[in-house]
Amino acid sequence: MDVSVIMINYNTFDLTKDAIESIFSQTDGIAYEIILVDNLSPDGSGERLRDLFGERIVYLQSGGNLGTSKAFNLGISRATGKYVLWLNTDILLRGNFIGTLFSYMETHPECGICGGNVFDFAGNPAHSFRKVFPCLREERRDKSLLLAVLRKLFRKPFFNQFNYTGRPMAVGYVTGADMMIRSALFSRIGAFDEDIFMYSEEVEFTWRAVHRAGMTVMSVPDAEICHLEGASFGAKKSAFSARRFSSGLHGSLVMYTKCYGKDTAVAYLKILRRAYRKFGLVAALLGMRDKKKMYAEKRAIVEERLAQYAASAADGEGQHNAAQRN
Repeated sequence: MDVSVIMINYNTFDLTKDAIESIFSQTDGIAYEIILVDNLSPDGSGERLRDLFGERIVYLQSGGNLGTSKAFNLGISRATGKYVLWLNTDILLRGNFIGTLFSYMETHPECGICGGNVFDFAGNPAHSFRKVFPCLREERRDKSLLLAVLRKLFRKPFFNQFNYTGRPMAVGYVTGADMMIRSALFSRIGAFDEDIFMYSEEVEFTWRAVHRAGMTVMSVPDAEICHLEGASFGAKKSAFSARRFSSGLHGSLVMYTKCYGKDTAVAYLKILRRAYRKFGLVAALLGMRDKKKMYAEKRAIVEERLAQYAASAADGEGQHNAAQRN
């Protein structure tokens, strides 16, 4: 088997159906399997997809909403391909996307992970990767007021992390919407971190692939895909969800803690706290009540996490001092 495609469904029958059909219609010249993991969708979409596609897919039901990391690892446990491709359910392939990534991996053994160029459903360049791996310097830059203003003025395509070069290029990490992984990596560095329920799991895994296995991460622009970002989570991208923000923050904190240490995770939280305070003040001055409320909610969640980290550090110090006295 050349490629095992793993997809995770949760209440997204129409999106998943269209995505799977695009795989069948666009993929050529390779042996592949589609493994669909259903996170016990309460709307019955998993069973409907199983009945619709039958033996053309490998259907797995997780037994509960496991989140992305555990569900993807369940798919990995059944995968037989030389490469594993993580595809979101809110995608449509453009051309022989899977075959293009497969060919690149076959001819570049130093590459452990690769992804293609991502477009939105209107055909505009969209977020495909980050050029550098997340770090505090990048976080400070990303949360600056100047950059926030520039993003509003030049939203597309200036700030999209998109490969305009026409040739493969090394990047920090590729988006988890279309991430091809060399299967041999799993035995060397482990699978996806199950401490992360959703968001940043691909970032943490990429860090291990690069720093522990010495692999490269590549953007392959000839492989093209459309991504309706956020649709697989059943929410409009523009709508703020405290639950979704908290989940994303948790994933980032796990990533920063495991890649850099707890002190870096705390510093990251402090960067967010300052940024949301500034953005909230600007929103208040401009009379943007909804934005002001959103930044206040984000800041409150960040403050709560900072308090938890402080309490954890105090408990750890108390235990250390007690052990020394004994």
